[in-house]
Amino acid sequence: MNWNDIYVRNKLLDEIFYNKFKNDDKMFEKNCIELIVEIAEFANESRCFKYWSKKSINKDDVLEELADCIMICLYFYNYLNVKEIKIKNYNFSNDILISLNDVFKLSTSLIDNIDKENVIKIFNYLIYIGKLLNLNEEEIYNACLKKISKQEKRLEEGY
Repeated sequence: MNWNDIYVRNKLLDEIFYNKFKNDDKMFEKNCIELIVEIAEFANESRCFKYWSKKSINKDDVLEELADCIMICLYFYNYLNVKEIKIKNYNFSNDILISLNDVFKLSTSLIDNIDKENVIKIFNYLIYIGKLLNLNEEEIYNACLKKISKQEKRLEEGY
């Protein structure tokens, strides 16, 4: 798996969106909100905080939401002109609730402090949280490929 292949394709999409909406002076702020919303949707699909529910997760839905999170995270890689994606080993908590809260904290801080290390940490947290949900990196990667292909097709169709 080469995360840089997805990153390159996502950068091309970012360029299309930038050119289409270049007069939108709130694009960065909107993408900050979008990242938080996507993480919330992912958390909701993971059901990890729903102690009152016995319903099991839908793996495909969780993967799709996780892919949404990762793709918007790559916008920030591009925004900061990060050259390549590297999976790093951080000492993240094995408690999914702590990890989700940490990724929320980092994400909400971007609006005031767009920091390269925080963006890299968010990306790595997302992969890690996926693994806590028993998703392997290949499944996550393939979900991202599927998501980016869907976006490319939408743009071809004039979406």
